[in-house]
Amino acid sequence: MLKKHLFVDGIIVVIILIFLQFFSYTKLPDIKLLLILSLLGLLFFIFTAYGFLTQQFKTKHPLDKIVFTFICCFIISAFMANIYWSQSFESSLKSCSNFYVYFLYFVFIILDVQEDRVERILKVLFFLSLLIFLIDYATFPDPLFSYRSEERRNGITIFFYGQGFTFLGGFYYLNKFFEEKKIINLGWFLAASFCLFMLTQARMNLFALALGFFLILIFSDLSLRYVLSFALIIAGFVFYSTSSIFTGIKDETKSQAQFYKEDVRVQAHTYFLTVLQGGLPTQIFGNGLPGSDSDLDIQSRRAKDKGYWTADVGLTGIFSYFGIVGVIVWLLFFYNAFKTKNTTHTMYLKAYFLTLLTTAIAGYSIFEPGYMPATVLALYLIRCSTLSNYNYEDPEPI
Repeated sequence: MLKKHLFVDGIIVVIILIFLQFFSYTKLPDIKLLLILSLLGLLFFIFTAYGFLTQQFKTKHPLDKIVFTFICCFIISAFMANIYWSQSFESSLKSCSNFYVYFLYFVFIILDVQEDRVERILKVLFFLSLLIFLIDYATFPDPLFSYRSEERRNGITIFFYGQGFTFLGGFYYLNKFFEEKKIINLGWFLAASFCLFMLTQARMNLFALALGFFLILIFSDLSLRYVLSFALIIAGFVFYSTSSIFTGIKDETKSQAQFYKEDVRVQAHTYFLTVLQGGLPTQIFGNGLPGSDSDLDIQSRRAKDKGYWTADVGLTGIFSYFGIVGVIVWLLFFYNAFKTKNTTHTMYLKAYFLTLLTTAIAGYSIFEPGYMPATVLALYLIRCSTLSNYNYEDPEPI
């Protein structure tokens, strides 16, 4: 049985790596990646449909309906793109290919993958992401794995698909540190933090790491956790104010705050909320994702020429793609993540969703290809940790 589980889990890891484009491997041959992801989505759909028809869901959970609704958003938005933007269904379904990883949530349910196995998959991908950071640092300025790399803010920036697992795994080991008091676990969190900030120079990453750290610390079982939290906040503020490490970030933050009305992100929010809308139905169900050779693609390219990117506007990007329904789904994801009982074992999941929440206004971790697979694992782990609250009798197979 163990060998069978390891084999299945290994296949899942490979599938996730495909969705991550092998951590944005720059030497990847010119293959039809969207087609491959679409075919994987089709296989997932067939497998999920089979699970529904044979009633292989052993239990029910509110998250199941929410994830299913989100998947339905992909299909409905394709109709909107066809009606309002003359985009073919084939093009729309291909453009949604990165989102098909959400089918993995139902694959886990049908296969009855236990929590410890999902955590094992998480740890494998976490350590692989740290290795990719190390390789990219060694090969900079031409990193082997990246979709964006440059020198900025007195440091270097390396982004590749898969950094969601660096966050989720880092918080997992921080959680383990407060549970088991093993210093090695703290070391893995610090390694993740170093990579996520020093090798990206991203302000949102720094903010998310700090929030996640204090969230896990405050709900740990340390007797002096409140005193320690206060002391660390003061020490962190002093270090941030005096250290030259943060000079580039502070200068840019000051500049953007001074000209916030002219900030391109503010203008992008306005554009996607108002200008890029075909009508009331697109506001409800979304425009869909732009595919090739359509009016929506033309509008999207014009927006990018102006500096308007959905990657800069968080939930507004979800609204543009999947309408109000998509935004409601994501608000329900956050609600289910944060309403779970505060236990010392699962706080890392809340810390991860807090990370996603920090990009809900000016980022796109909630729909970035490198975060979505980690988000699916986090949603399933939330389901595992709260399953006893929604335990129903098994339905009779058809």
